[in-house]
Amino acid sequence: MLRRFIPLIALAACGPLSEEEIPSVTAVAETEAVTSEGDAADDPAIWINSADPLQSRIFGTDKKAGLYSYDLSGAIRQFLPAGELNNVDLRQGVVIGEWTGDIAAASNRTNNTISLFIISGGVAEASGAFPSAFDEPYGLCMGAPAGEALVFVAYKTGDLVMYRLAGPGAGEEAGRLKLASQLEGCVFDDETGTLYVGEENTGVWKASYRDGALAAPRIVAEIGKANGMKADVEGLALYKTGETSGYLIASSQGNNSYALFDREGENAFLGRFRIAGGETVDGAEETDGIEATSASLGADFPAGLLVVQDGFNDPSGSPQNFKIVDWRAVEAALVFDE
Repeated sequence: MLRRFIPLIALAACGPLSEEEIPSVTAVAETEAVTSEGDAADDPAIWINSADPLQSRIFGTDKKAGLYSYDLSGAIRQFLPAGELNNVDLRQGVVIGEWTGDIAAASNRTNNTISLFIISGGVAEASGAFPSAFDEPYGLCMGAPAGEALVFVAYKTGDLVMYRLAGPGAGEEAGRLKLASQLEGCVFDDETGTLYVGEENTGVWKASYRDGALAAPRIVAEIGKANGMKADVEGLALYKTGETSGYLIASSQGNNSYALFDREGENAFLGRFRIAGGETVDGAEETDGIEATSASLGADFPAGLLVVQDGFNDPSGSPQNFKIVDWRAVEAALVFDE
């Protein structure tokens, strides 16, 4: 039976939980740090090896240097010195004309392009690029509704541009949205045809994608409300439990927490949690990008996992990295209705 979160705000007798009452989880692993110093690691994506889930990969950007690939233990398996890649996302089994395969896209601020990478056997290879409509492409997510391959790029100007891939190495502009202020995190729900985008100082917006176009966006989660989110709203991810069921996850960078919303309907707020330090892995603070999967990835991750960027890796002053959380820990930390 599908289990649903009971909204934690409904369980507190006197209203929303205090910051001290927010439940915590711990990461079971962490990636090796990026080599660049300072604010460098940014955004992860997960590639699933369906033939051998234990050989799945986590891709992560070093926004000063390029693209890393890690195994599920966090060990580096590959590094591509592809430039100042800020955000990355991928889709598997994509059909573009006569080409079928797994493809990743990343916003590249070195040359103001969208860089594309073919992934084969978990190994990424640069396959081309196309120009960004504005300088300094920032946030990025991909979508693969039936018969299409889309890339959405968010900008600090409040612009969001939708591109349609014309092949594994090319793309063209296909639509735009405009919000009032800086955007970054976004995620596209292939099954429902919904784009979610984070306006950092305002909240999370959603826009429907139908007949090749994006509808006008509407806000579904505002900063400063009962959801407890505090600017900046950063990474967005989906944890899917069915065709349309599951959770939307948002990184609330301003208070080092993660807010969960229902994937269906009006995206009701369901609860918040933190990632605290454990015996072997430190916690996560000021998280930028996040990614999640519900795919079973072996005995250590039978319910999938959550990957988050850590803004302050231990020991203090260390280069940044990504924390890996067993999704069962999130389930255990929050209250369920059976």
